[in-house]
Amino acid sequence: MPMPAIASDRLVDLHNDLTHYDTTISSELREFLRGNPVNRSRLVVDTELEEALRTFKAESPAEVECRRDLLRYKRRIDDVVRELLRMIDDRTPARR
Repeated sequence: MPMPAIASDRLVDLHNDLTHYDTTISSELREFLRGNPVNRSRLVVDTELEEALRTFKAESPAEVECRRDLLRYKRRIDDVVRELLRMIDDRTPARR
């Protein structure tokens, strides 16, 4: 995702936070696909990041577009989190 040439430090921080969120979820998905145990405590929709992105005050049209792209991408990651949790729950046999 391209960053505007002159982006505020806060937007760069949000981009880095989103990258960390993406990396965390990706590593858990990889473990799931390999049949390894998954750390469910890491599979959480990051509502704080969502709020920070929504309330970010863009200073240029490029930052507005970048913020929109970051939000859109974050919501795709959220969809992966929800689907992965559903798949984990479906794979876990019901206890009797």
